[in-house]
Amino acid sequence: MNSNKILILNGPGLADLSNCNEIGHDNLTLDIVQEKCSETCKILGLEMDFLQKDDEAELLRVLIDDIDSFDAFIINPVGHSHSSSINQDMYSSAINKISGQNKPVIEVHIENIFRQGKKNHKPLQALGSSVGFVSGLGMYSYVLAINAVNKQLNNN
Repeated sequence: MNSNKILILNGPGLADLSNCNEIGHDNLTLDIVQEKCSETCKILGLEMDFLQKDDEAELLRVLIDDIDSFDAFIINPVGHSHSSSINQDMYSSAINKISGQNKPVIEVHIENIFRQGKKNHKPLQALGSSVGFVSGLGMYSYVLAINAVNKQLNNN
């Protein structure tokens, strides 16, 4: 039996999660998030690639170039969710291409981007796509997304 393979793709800013200490996620690092994701995938029998890209063009290129290499995608765009520099059309096109192949896509955020006082934070949901969304659960946003992707893959 072939196991399903997921890509967990992290955007700008996730290399340094020290800002998460201010919101109650003390000592959280990308390595800790990756380890928790790896443990969760192992339990569920999923293969996982875990990447972090600080460049928007690289992030979008991975989504487009690796579409056939993965069965599902979990994306934390971090810096892009509050950046005016994101090319929303290119992002939407990449996400729509993935979801058009009936591959699950879930956008995750460590912090609650809807929390009062957060400025310019918004999800990067692609219009017309079936992208899931998890926010505000720390590294457990990823765990919930992995479990949801696994359920979706097993139902297809």
